[in-house]
Amino acid sequence: MTRTLTGTLVLLALVPALRALDEPKKPPTPAEQVRALEREFREQQAAFQKAYREAKTQEEKQKVAEKYPHPAKFAPRFLEVAEKNPKDPAAVDALVWVVQNAFDNPKDSPHAKALQILCKDHIKSEKLAKVVADRSMRFPGGESTTEFLREALEKNPHRDVQGLAAMALAQNLQQRAKLVRQFKDEPELAKRYEQIFGKDVVQNLRKQDPGKLTRESEKLLQRVVDKYADVKKSSGGTLGKDAAAQLQAVREPTAVDKPAPEIEGEDLDGKKFKLSDYKGKVVLLDFWGNW
Repeated sequence: MTRTLTGTLVLLALVPALRALDEPKKPPTPAEQVRALEREFREQQAAFQKAYREAKTQEEKQKVAEKYPHPAKFAPRFLEVAEKNPKDPAAVDALVWVVQNAFDNPKDSPHAKALQILCKDHIKSEKLAKVVADRSMRFPGGESTTEFLREALEKNPHRDVQGLAAMALAQNLQQRAKLVRQFKDEPELAKRYEQIFGKDVVQNLRKQDPGKLTRESEKLLQRVVDKYADVKKSSGGTLGKDAAAQLQAVREPTAVDKPAPEIEGEDLDGKKFKLSDYKGKVVLLDFWGNW
């Protein structure tokens, strides 16, 4: 009797496990897919770095370098998750990853496609703060970046996204104006740029008026100063100070035979100084950063 009872209890205990084996496995959620892709990318990066550190000769390092897990190889997989799940919040995470990791500006690139999908399906998301603050937004490549920034500035309801988008667009337009002028003075630069980004991008840039681009940039910087000065940057500090400095540079460009703009700082001993303190003397300015 005891053995029969024990056997029955064992069978009853196994029933849930047996049912679980019979049930089809649920497919991973979009969020789980994104996390799995991020994890796979990190693991490949870590394995690559370990192999590169352990390589003894230059030849061995070269062989390891050829197997670098480039983000561009992962970008289509992230895009696939976003395209198959356009209404899921994880789609935004997938697209943000592409923008931040797979920068390549031509119109058919994963970067440009991610921006287009964000514009179409997620333009009101608060997560766009990560996108508009990304350094790729300041780079003057194809039109997808500026189009996205204009849409985010006008249609996103979140103030921090608006401020960061206005700042990024102002910087992008400044760089565009600079490139247009350089193309005229340095034909070889235009050719090199064409090799990387294609003829269409260069031809489009050549058609633009650098003066008009600069004037629009100035208006955007003033908008940041007036409306978004207290918006925080991802690197620390707020937008107001940077926008004011860039606005001064636009309105009072530094040139030969013109007075240098005022600069304030601290020397190596912590003593405060101004550039104007050294008026009439030869001054060497060394600007540097640590990232």
